Amino acid sequence: MNFQPLIGLYLISPLWASLALYSSDPVLQFAMAGDRATLKCGLPSIGSCSSVNWTVRGLIWDKYEVVTAGKVTHLNEDKYRLLKDCSLEISQMERDDAKLYTCESGALNSSVSLRFFDIAENKRPAEGIIELHCSYSKSTGYDLCKNDTNIHITWTTEDDVPITGNRFRFENPSVCFSKLIITRKLTDHHRIWKCQITQNGEVKASGKYRTTVRDGLEEVFTAVGESVSLLCRNTSSPRLGDRIEWKLNNKMLSDLVPENGQTNLCHVNKDSSLVINKLTPLHAGDYQCMGSSEEQRVLHKIRVHTLDVAANTQQIGGNLSLICVLTCVEKCEENFNLTWSGSNQERWQGRLFNVNNTLINELLLPVWPVSSDAITCSVYREGSKMASKSLSSLKSLHVSWVSALRLGLIIGVPAVGFCIYMKWKHCNNAEP
Repeated sequence: MNFQPLIGLYLISPLWASLALYSSDPVLQFAMAGDRATLKCGLPSIGSCSSVNWTVRGLIWDKYEVVTAGKVTHLNEDKYRLLKDCSLEISQMERDDAKLYTCESGALNSSVSLRFFDIAENKRPAEGIIELHCSYSKSTGYDLCKNDTNIHITWTTEDDVPITGNRFRFENPSVCFSKLIITRKLTDHHRIWKCQITQNGEVKASGKYRTTVRDGLEEVFTAVGESVSLLCRNTSSPRLGDRIEWKLNNKMLSDLVPENGQTNLCHVNKDSSLVINKLTPLHAGDYQCMGSSEEQRVLHKIRVHTLDVAANTQQIGGNLSLICVLTCVEKCEENFNLTWSGSNQERWQGRLFNVNNTLINELLLPVWPVSSDAITCSVYREGSKMASKSLSSLKSLHVSWVSALRLGLIIGVPAVGFCIYMKWKHCNNAEP
C-alpha cells in the first residue's frame, strides 16, 4: 500500500485532520469484559484539561457527568481516570459501560460510542455441534446496531485466515450478532477461533475463543529437529498425592527412553510440561499427561504430527528431488496440505502422495535456486499454516532415517510411510 498521498494530505491540512476528530458522528469503539478502555478526547489542541467535561448518555433520559472541570466527579472514582491528554480511561469494562461518551470544552464537543464486544459459546448445542456467538451492543437492553453502516462481523482462525469448509456454517441474525456453527471433531479441543468486527474494511475489534471438547485431543504440528513443549492442562486443582506422568501411545514415556547412553530425549518440567528435545518423525503420536494418584486420571491429551524434509540424492530425469513429509498419528486428514514456497516462485507445485500415515509432497527442481532465500515447506490445516521447515542449501538436508527407524523400534511408533515411498521411487526409476 502506498502511504505517501495520506502523509501529504496530513501535512497540507493538519487543521482538517483535527476538525474531523470532533465531527457530529461519534467515533465507534469496542471493548470486551474486563478490558481497560481508553476513550480519546477528539478536540483540537487543548491547553489544559481543567476545561474538559466528560458526560455519559445511555437512554435518552439517562445522562450524567463523570468528569467536571478536569476532575473525576463520579461516585465510583476508581472506575474512571482522566489522562494527561484529556482521554477518559475506564479501568474495567462491563456491559453496562457501553454508552455514548462526550468530551466537552467550551463550545466544542467530541463523542465516542462505546460498544460491549462479546464472544460466548452456546453450552447446549445440537449433538455433535460447537456453536459460538459473537456480538456487540450499545447498552443493556438497548440495541442500536440496526443503524450501524458498513460494519461486518467475520470469523477467522487464530492467524486471521477466513474459516472455510463443509463443516462450518455461519448465521447472522443481525448486523451486531453472528453465529459460527462447527461440526465437532475431537481435535477441535483447545483450538482458537477468532471473531473480528470491521467498519469500512478496517478492523475495529478482535477477540479469541478457545474451545474445549470432552475427551478431545489438542493437535500440535512441529518441525523435526526443533524442541517442543507440551503443556499438561487441567492441573490447576490437583488431587492429594497427584504426581504428573506422561504416556505416549498408552505406554509410560519413562519406559520408552533409549538406554544406550544417549542424552535423554525428553524431560518433565516443574510445571508438569513435557519437553522433547530435537524432535524426530518417530515422536509423532498421542501423548497423555496423567495424575498418578490411587486412581489414574487423564488430565490432557495431545496429538503430535511432525514435519520434515529430505532430498533424494539420485536425480530423477536430471531434476533434484526434494521431499516434504508430514508424519501423522493416524491417516493424515483430507484438510491437511503441504506446500512449497521460495524466492523464485511464490508457490511451487509438487506431487502430493498419501502413504500410510504420512503425507508427502515431492518437488522436482532442475538445479538448486541461486538465491540466499530458503526453500520452505509448510503444513496447512483447513487453510491455516501450522508449521514450516526451511532449507537454505543442500548441505542443510541431513536426515538420518536409519536412526529414526531404530528409534521407532524403541518407541513403537510405525513411521514407515516415507521408507515405503522411497522404495517405490527407487523401483519406478530403476533402469531396466
